[in-house]
Amino acid sequence: MSTVYKARAPVTDRIVALKILKPRDDIFEDLVGRDKLREIFLEEAKIMGKLSHDHIAKVIDCELHEDVPFIVLEYFSHSIGDFIGEAYRVEQQTRRISVPRTFMYITQALKGLERLHFAGIVHRDIKPYNMMITNDDRVKLIDFGLSRVRGEAPQEIPGMQVGSPYYAAPEQEVAPEHVDGRADLFSLGILMYRMLTGRLVDPKRQGLDPPSRHNGDLSGQWDDFLFKTLEKNPDDRFSSALEMRITLDQVYRDWQAQSENSCELYQPVKPVRQTTAARLRTQPVRLMYKDIRDALGLDELFRPLSFNQHQLDVISPLLLYDPATGLYWQRCGSGFALDWQQAHAYVDYLNRERFQNRSVWRLPTTEELVSILRSPTVARDFCIDPNFEPALHWLWSVDHSTRKQAWMADIVESYIGRQDRDGTAMVCAVASEAE
Repeated sequence: MSTVYKARAPVTDRIVALKILKPRDDIFEDLVGRDKLREIFLEEAKIMGKLSHDHIAKVIDCELHEDVPFIVLEYFSHSIGDFIGEAYRVEQQTRRISVPRTFMYITQALKGLERLHFAGIVHRDIKPYNMMITNDDRVKLIDFGLSRVRGEAPQEIPGMQVGSPYYAAPEQEVAPEHVDGRADLFSLGILMYRMLTGRLVDPKRQGLDPPSRHNGDLSGQWDDFLFKTLEKNPDDRFSSALEMRITLDQVYRDWQAQSENSCELYQPVKPVRQTTAARLRTQPVRLMYKDIRDALGLDELFRPLSFNQHQLDVISPLLLYDPATGLYWQRCGSGFALDWQQAHAYVDYLNRERFQNRSVWRLPTTEELVSILRSPTVARDFCIDPNFEPALHWLWSVDHSTRKQAWMADIVESYIGRQDRDGTAMVCAVASEAE
């Protein structure tokens, strides 16, 4: 029904999402009618405008331009979709996400659904690209164009499927106008299964593979939880987002205790001590999307084929040293998100201030960022002291992909990704020992 643009507000210079009633298919518009589409479009703005919640995106404005309605929304650089690496072909395998991060994001989404369902709103299109991630790692639900509001005349389009294939609950195909909040819980369960296993549930399945079969970090409790969430009959699922969240919290707490106990068997890798540090590229380059996997030794999902296992040395609360590469790293990073140009300015600021008595700080190359990524396992999350400030997530590199995009690293889930230069990430500056 609509097209979404990234836009810059003319007075404040703020980057926003601009959603315009602009159907992508003329045949669709002819079948439905312009008046009906306009009614549905404005209903979305009304739904979002009434809600104020940490995990629901905010409407900034809604107006008409030459009789065409548009909605101005918060803009976010990251989504769960790009976080897991979901491709245009949805069936392709995605990145398997660590249990703590999956728990955190699914819990936040459930809190957002609690608010929606309390207001009598069923989203009906929960999927990875309708769940955005803020700079401070909060999930926000977006896209309420298919939502159903209790007590209001349904805004249905006869014959149109409601929801996205693979994620929509079975009952949405039969009677989309009568579904309740349990349909959203099913969709979130599909996403959670995918995050924990990297696999998409087959909607025509006869049975469901236990997620623990595809992820050795999981226990049988996770299997039972997801089995209940993904029951085809809504009466057999959790009755509410609140019940699902409370149960998930208990499953995670039990798993967390078991994981911490397993650390007694963990043997840490001793720090590497080398007389000559490995030489990594320090100068910025352009790395094409088609070339970066071979250039950096990454798999199909842009994760390192092999990870460095050693710990970095803590020089001070603000400084780390890697004996394997001879690199000094800013331990806490910038502490706030910046666009790519601002990231360069931040490094200049560090050098002017002689941060940690050095004036040779720079943005790291992708090669250097790969050297600090660690495999997102239970051992890393529970048995090893964190190298960097836990609040750090996405970090800019100095390398770019196109005139509009630059490369970054996710040091939580350990992969290399790209985003628009006016998107946001944090900075973790680096300096060479020789410098």
